[in-house]
Amino acid sequence: MSHSDATFDNQPNTSAFLDTTLPNLARIFDYLVGGTANFEVDRQAAEQMLSMLPSLRKWIRLRRAFIQEAAQLLHREGFTQFLDLASGMPSDDHLHAFAPNCRIVYSDINPVAVSYGRSLFSDRDNIAYIRGNGQEPESILMSPEVLKLIHLDEPVAIGLNGLQLFLGEPHVKHLARTLFEWAPNGSKLFLVFQTHGILEMPQTYYEFLAMCREAHLPIQLHTLEACVEMLRPWHPSLVEPITQFLGLPDDFITPADREGIGMAFYAAFLLKQDIIH
Repeated sequence: MSHSDATFDNQPNTSAFLDTTLPNLARIFDYLVGGTANFEVDRQAAEQMLSMLPSLRKWIRLRRAFIQEAAQLLHREGFTQFLDLASGMPSDDHLHAFAPNCRIVYSDINPVAVSYGRSLFSDRDNIAYIRGNGQEPESILMSPEVLKLIHLDEPVAIGLNGLQLFLGEPHVKHLARTLFEWAPNGSKLFLVFQTHGILEMPQTYYEFLAMCREAHLPIQLHTLEACVEMLRPWHPSLVEPITQFLGLPDDFITPADREGIGMAFYAAFLLKQDIIH
């Protein structure tokens, strides 16, 4: 049996992988974080992306490590419910593995990730996977799964990892405001800010964005200050370099990893503070 055949021996029987002749972004990212929910076509596409963005695998794995550490931290703080947006493939090392017995709603716009997640969690009463568009947060919040699993008499931890990369600034601000008005006091956003530094050579940045588009990643980076500002009125309670948050050495991120534009990742937690009249 070939590796590509063996990959799915232990995976649920699902209709998620409808067309395995075309790469799918959710499965590509799964491969890049070391998952098994991918096919040879996805692995080939991922390797092509890595040839253009060599640091991509490192950044993506740092983000997954943050999600795992954040889930444990929030669970220890007493959070028992999570709403995770742009969740990607729901692999065995996602939130539910690090926040046991919590109520979790995953969501993504990618139909492959959603179909796979629904199959994976079909027998779990405390976990749901729904299709949701970050540009239309009201629809996510009113979904039957959110209404059932997320209780608004206690704080909720909300994951936004990756959304600032793919949503325009007006949509990010709308998402932040909608979530703030919906969430109980004491709720927290948790995410990685993916930023650029001072653009001493703006042309390099535009070349970087063009390279991302060529790799089917139409992303937009911002400064750290802009990332925080977009999520107001959420109040930053912790923002620090991701290597510091994860206890990694300072030189873990090399100059080459920064792609010539000062690219950096920050671990971020933002709080909905009690309103005092």
